Amino acid sequence: MQKFSFRTPSMAALILGYDAWAATYDEDVQRLGYATPERIADALCECVADRNAHLLDVGAGTGLLGKELHERGFRHLIGMDASYGMLSEAARKGIYGGLSRMALGCPLGFANQTFDGLLAAGIFSSGHVSPESFTEICRVVRPGGWVVFSLKWDGLFENIFLPAIRLLEVSKQWQRHAWSALYPSWPGADPAMRARVLTYRVL
Repeated sequence: MQKFSFRTPSMAALILGYDAWAATYDEDVQRLGYATPERIADALCECVADRNAHLLDVGAGTGLLGKELHERGFRHLIGMDASYGMLSEAARKGIYGGLSRMALGCPLGFANQTFDGLLAAGIFSSGHVSPESFTEICRVVRPGGWVVFSLKWDGLFENIFLPAIRLLEVSKQWQRHAWSALYPSWPGADPAMRARVLTYRVL
């Protein structure tokens, strides 16, 4: 796995962009109809009935997914993101038991099998994380736990990630549970931009 660094020019620029966007992010994405946090929360609820489950929100941003989970009764939420600005906005919502500045691409600061579930909304997109990140995701989720994430689906982009996803299936690290139908992820920005929510159980 290529070592993640907050100091690489591309990552530094991405983080600065999110820092600058943080104050208006919620308002902007609501206007653009960002659908993924609700879709992921719904998918998790189909698998996890226990509202005491300990969940990790990867790429939590301003806490939009956390808010959806909290509204559905989940109370043990940890969030992580690479942007201080985004984490500051997430903290204002008062729904996370902890927030950390981390990003996929290097080892996460959590012990093996820490979480009952891991959620990731919108991070498997252009320029954000690499396919190798799925291995680290599986490491921090207990056997029998759930990984629910969105994947941009444009006829080309998903092909970057599907080989890594299928390799973990073949190597018995996780098992496919469900792939959602395609849905417009940003209908107010580009109705043709679509995604799926993928749900896997860690073995």
